[in-house]
Amino acid sequence: MKAATALLFLMMVPLAFAAWQTTAAVAIATSIGLLGAIYILGMGFGISELQMTAKEEFFQLIAAALMIVFLVGGDSALNAISTNFGDSGSATLQEAARASIDTTLTGVTGLMTSIEGTDKAAAIEGSKASSCSILGMGYSVSGCGSYTMLATPLSMAGGITGFAVGELYTMKRLIQLSEGFAFPFLLPLGIVLRTFKFTRGAGGLLIALAISLHILLPIGLIFNDMLGATFLDPPGTDNDALSAPYKAVPQSVSLSCNPGDTGPDNENNAVGGYHTLRTNLRVYLFTMLIQATLGPVLALLMMSTGLRTLTSLAGAEVDVSAISRFV
Repeated sequence: MKAATALLFLMMVPLAFAAWQTTAAVAIATSIGLLGAIYILGMGFGISELQMTAKEEFFQLIAAALMIVFLVGGDSALNAISTNFGDSGSATLQEAARASIDTTLTGVTGLMTSIEGTDKAAAIEGSKASSCSILGMGYSVSGCGSYTMLATPLSMAGGITGFAVGELYTMKRLIQLSEGFAFPFLLPLGIVLRTFKFTRGAGGLLIALAISLHILLPIGLIFNDMLGATFLDPPGTDNDALSAPYKAVPQSVSLSCNPGDTGPDNENNAVGGYHTLRTNLRVYLFTMLIQATLGPVLALLMMSTGLRTLTSLAGAEVDVSAISRFV
């Protein structure tokens, strides 16, 4: 049995480079051939149990084939919709999802650069000091201590931004893996394994996993972008009052300190920089929380929920609740 499974695995690997519709058709044809061989073997040796098993499993294969037909139609319809999604001109659902992630990555990377520059400027200005020494005696004046107030918010912003960048790159890699292996490899392998009763659970799980990765994962990302676009551009409005604070380019933070000045000017400059950061907060929050965080979380939740539902439809009695708890 292990040898047969390994042989089946090796047979499916070259097919992963073809169109997934082709691999699915080859998998169904392979299943038909295996069932035909079992039926012929039962008929040749007079084993009626093998013949009955082949007939019963053939009806299961018909159900799987119908499911694949609906899947082909649904995937084509979703790809046609994704062609008109946004300005990316994507040909497939996965390309639209990757374009969405790339756009968000560009925005988050720009915010990280802005935060890094502001943090560096605040550290330089806050470290300035002025001193005077005459005949071994002197004094020092550090009127830039007010800039230390910016260290904590900038540190928190940098940590959150770094986490968002890592999350987005992880999602991009997951989309690439699903595009390369979900339908071209996992789906046909699941079809073949679902042919027999003793491997039906594993086959159903692979089919459900392939559909969840290939369709539901990118749909979650695109759906989040659609929600964000609707939020910024609600129907029946001129879009200016609501969307302007979120679409605006973050204002540059200007910091300057005179270390010998003990008056209010340095403190006012530091407070002005802090207020500029507060003004930029809406842009940061929308990019970080809505696009960079909510999108991946929504996509993973849709994938795990779809996996749990599709395993039952595919005839797999597998508990995937642990995956939902993990997400």
